[in-house]
Amino acid sequence: MKKSTLLIFLFSMSMTQALRAADTLWWSETMPHAEHGSSQHSHGGPVEIRRGIYHKNLWLRSGDGPVDAKYLDGAVSGRILLTDANGETKELSGGNVHGSYGVNFAMPDEGFYNLHLIRESVVDGARQLTIAKSEPLKHSCREGHDHVKPLMAPKRSSQVPMEIVRQRTADENFHSLLGYGDTASFLVLYQGEPLAGAEVTLHTARGWRNTVRTDAQGIASFMMIRDYYPPWHEFERRHRQDYVVHASHTTDDAGTTDSGSYTKTRYLATLNGSYYPSTRDYRSYAYGLLLGVFALTFTGVAVYFYRRRRQHRFHEVRFDEKN
Repeated sequence: MKKSTLLIFLFSMSMTQALRAADTLWWSETMPHAEHGSSQHSHGGPVEIRRGIYHKNLWLRSGDGPVDAKYLDGAVSGRILLTDANGETKELSGGNVHGSYGVNFAMPDEGFYNLHLIRESVVDGARQLTIAKSEPLKHSCREGHDHVKPLMAPKRSSQVPMEIVRQRTADENFHSLLGYGDTASFLVLYQGEPLAGAEVTLHTARGWRNTVRTDAQGIASFMMIRDYYPPWHEFERRHRQDYVVHASHTTDDAGTTDSGSYTKTRYLATLNGSYYPSTRDYRSYAYGLLLGVFALTFTGVAVYFYRRRRQHRFHEVRFDEKN
C-alpha cells in the first residue's frame, strides 16, 4: 500500500514538473500587486523614473492569455537577454520585483528595447525552446521628435532561435497606439529567416483569441476587436489592455541534453503588447455628449418659450356703471 502511494506521488510530481516545463511564458507590464504602488505612465507604457532615468519593470507570467495567466513567485531557469536602443545586448538576472518574479532595467536612451527569455526543457521525449519576448519603448517628449524615424525599425537578435517581430505601419511614431479596429501584423522569424506556415494565436485581455497561419513572407495579421464597453461616465481614452501573441514551430531535430534525450524539437515564441480604445471610440463618445447637451439645451429653450406663450399678462379693465 505504501509502495503504491509512493509511486502515485512520484508520478504526480513528475507530471507536475513536466507541465511546468511545458508552460507558456510571456512578459507583462501590468503590476501584479497594486499595494506596492503604481508606476508613472509614459508613451511607452508604465515606467518608474529615478533621478531622471526611466526604469522598466516586466513580470513573467505563465498561461495562454491575460485572463488566466499566473504571475510566478519562484525563480525561472533560462537566459534573459536585453538588447538596448543602441543594439547592444547584455545578459540580465531575474528576481523578485514588487512581490513576483520579473526584471528591472534602466532605459537611458530613446527607442525600442528587446527583452528575451530563452528557456530549454525536455518533456515527453521532445525538446522545447520557449522564447518570451517583450519590446518596451522609452520616449520622452522633452527629447524632441526630429530623431524618431531612424529609431522606429524593430531589432533582431542572432542569439534568439525564433522570435516574433511586430511590424511597423508606414505612419507610425512613438505616439502611435494600437486601437480597436486596427490591423496588427507580426513577422515570425526562425533562425533569422521568415517562417511560413507557422501557427500564430493572438489572445486579448478579455479572453478573445484568434489563430492564423503565417503567409509566404512569414507574416500573420489580426484585426483588434473592441472589447471595452464601459458606461459613458467611466470611459477612459487611455485605458490600456494587454495582448499576447504565440507562435509555434516543430522540427525533427533530435539529440541529447542535460535534461535527457529527445526525438523532436518544438519552438514556442511569445510577444506581449498593449492596445487602447480607438480614437473613433472616444470621438463618438464626445459626439454623443455634445448631442446630448444640444438636445437638453434645445428642450429647455423650447419649454421656456412655450410657457412664456401660455402666460396671460394682467390687464386692468374698468367699467363705467353710469353709462
